[in-house]
Amino acid sequence: MDSKALATGLEEIAVESKGLQSLLVVRHGCLVLETYRPPYGRDQKHYLNSATKSVLSGLVGIAIQEGRLRQDDRVLSFFPDFMATEQDARKKQITIKQLLTMSSGISWPQTATGENASVDMGKSSDWARFILDRPMAAEPGGVINYSNGDSHLMAAILQKATGSTALEFARENLFGPLGIEDVAWDTDPQGRNIGSAALKMRPVDMAKFGLLYLHGGKAGGRPVVPLGWVKRSLTPQVKMPTKGGPADYGYYWWLYPDQKLFEAWGGAGQRIGVFRELDLVVVMTADMPQDYPRSPFAAKMYETIQGSIRSTKPLPANPAAMSALKRSLAELTAP
Repeated sequence: MDSKALATGLEEIAVESKGLQSLLVVRHGCLVLETYRPPYGRDQKHYLNSATKSVLSGLVGIAIQEGRLRQDDRVLSFFPDFMATEQDARKKQITIKQLLTMSSGISWPQTATGENASVDMGKSSDWARFILDRPMAAEPGGVINYSNGDSHLMAAILQKATGSTALEFARENLFGPLGIEDVAWDTDPQGRNIGSAALKMRPVDMAKFGLLYLHGGKAGGRPVVPLGWVKRSLTPQVKMPTKGGPADYGYYWWLYPDQKLFEAWGGAGQRIGVFRELDLVVVMTADMPQDYPRSPFAAKMYETIQGSIRSTKPLPANPAAMSALKRSLAELTAP
């Protein structure tokens, strides 16, 4: 990478990046950029917001590999105490896969100026019950609608299937193998980790998660998330409506084949962007309330970083400099 070109590019978008809190770039296994805006630093955790969903997706894949879940399992089979009324008969057809693609058909309006089911869920005494009590708006699998309800219900099912909270399951099966220790994950009133938004991680640990998916679910050569699940998660399953136009969506991952990019995105500018062909992972945390998946700022940031790339292949490097970069990366790749 051309460090001068990268620095110049970042200076040019400095005004637009006012809400940026951290920016990390990992290229060819080297941490080539790590910067924080005061008062933030390496040791501070950030809410991932909806990028939490991508982590949840990985946990679901691990649980399926272990035989604890199946994609075609019916959602209500995990809630035997929920008595669906006759008019809710369509709910009996909702599957795990439909939760992962936000196509459950459960009504979930989520607007800033009108009805917001996510806000109402947060005020309820039992979030899973609140979701299941919502009316059906469409046949399962028929309509795609971005829904925090679908993802939180997925987290509740993961807990029922594994007998552990999502955080406990992650510590043993995901965070542990990646060497991620300093995490927090908020819970609902029943103690279920919130599947839609509430995971907190350090940016360097977000980069570890991005590297995991860059390497097909492996860390240090060892499988962590099944390769088959990674491939399905990063295969377009539906078209998700967004402010910037419909986007390809996998299992809680945003996909941009034209940019050769897949991304874990969270509101207000939390991003883990992975460019597999460039062997590149970009992590951003921010406080940009107007951010959305296809925001112009994110596009410009990615273009700036890509514009500093000299070659798609590793170039000969100064041994001392390379050694320093590898030491910086050690925290990202430690078992």
